[in-house]
Amino acid sequence: MNRSITGGIFGMFVDTFDVYLPALVLPAAMSYFLPPSMSPSTSVTVSTLLFCASLLGRPIGGLIFGNLADRLGRKRVTLIAAGGFTVCTLLLGLLPGYATWGFTVVIGFALLRLVAGIFLGGGYAAPIPLALEHSPRERRGLVGGLIAAAAPAAFVIISLIQVFALQKLPKASFLSWGWRLPFFLGVVLGIVYFVHYLKVSEGNQHYWAQRRAQAKMPLRELLTGEHRKTIGQVFLLTSGYWFAAQMPVSLMPSLLTGELHQDAESVTVLNVINSSITFFVILAFSALGQRIGRKKLLFGISLTVTVATTIAFGLMVVFAERNATFVLVAIFGIIANTLVSGPLGVLITYLNERFPLHIRSTGYSVGYTCGLLLPGLYSFWLLGLGNIMPYRFAPLVLIVLGGVLMTLAMSRSPETNDIVMARPDPVRELQV
Repeated sequence: MNRSITGGIFGMFVDTFDVYLPALVLPAAMSYFLPPSMSPSTSVTVSTLLFCASLLGRPIGGLIFGNLADRLGRKRVTLIAAGGFTVCTLLLGLLPGYATWGFTVVIGFALLRLVAGIFLGGGYAAPIPLALEHSPRERRGLVGGLIAAAAPAAFVIISLIQVFALQKLPKASFLSWGWRLPFFLGVVLGIVYFVHYLKVSEGNQHYWAQRRAQAKMPLRELLTGEHRKTIGQVFLLTSGYWFAAQMPVSLMPSLLTGELHQDAESVTVLNVINSSITFFVILAFSALGQRIGRKKLLFGISLTVTVATTIAFGLMVVFAERNATFVLVAIFGIIANTLVSGPLGVLITYLNERFPLHIRSTGYSVGYTCGLLLPGLYSFWLLGLGNIMPYRFAPLVLIVLGGVLMTLAMSRSPETNDIVMARPDPVRELQV
């Protein structure tokens, strides 16, 4: 396996590690950043807002770095992005608490997360397209699956560190410095990632030299050319996916610990189990998509998410509020998470196959990250829905919405398995 493919896999691991640190770590440490008088539902909202700040930054990064990656080359953009989000992660791990800075620390945390999200957008724009472009067509599904499977692997590492910290450290020590451990590990991973990409080959140097000399802007080509319809379908698909995925992936830990009063350590163990199962399901779905077609699989998954994920998430909430054994809560949480996380590898590969080389980074990163814009505001949607229904059941509405949007998008999309992504003759490609 060449360095570009391993770099794409490692890039997804580092990106997920940095993005989801607050979603998994902060629910157990929010009392360090917030006053003790704050209500549980407000604490959950603040926690999710801190997480969402990064999600909102990624579309900005997708626009900036995707455009640069199609003009300057994938490697250069990857190095810039890696340096940026590594520094932001270090600063986050050094933040003081509410007792020192008051609400200023929450503002500082949110701003750092926003800037980190912008740089993390570059982590989609360059290394993942590069990895898939260097993959044989018959193995592209596997490579996409391995890239996506790095995401739950990162979840497992974060959760194991937190389980260790919660079990071995007194609560005061965890709130003071124990929560910082995953952030400092994220810094180490970012440095290793940067060093790895210093040795990655860009590929066709002649092509990139000509591309840098052109005056055309890939973003303008994407939005004003023949691919406008494609980016519209991709945006619909990714918006639906993220509406559905954020509920069992991002919201679930905060919802269970804050609103439904489940034990933080048990929820962390659930995260480990969830991620371990998802790792293998992603690889299985990716292999199936390579066999039967990625469009067919994503269309079937969109219908499944609309119905089965909604039911599973709802049953998880019902059992939790009725104080049932946590095993029942965990079973339905795992089902909800797995069904929506499993097709991630197929989705990543499919999105890259939808765009030609000269606008691929722009199309993929814009489509993937801009699809987070509306779902990234899920804290506000949930607060609004909480005015007309119990807050704990509001996520069901967003899951159904996500499944419906995915179904609409996939019903109008083509099959892509046979598309050749290998770099074509640079002169012919530059004339597209």
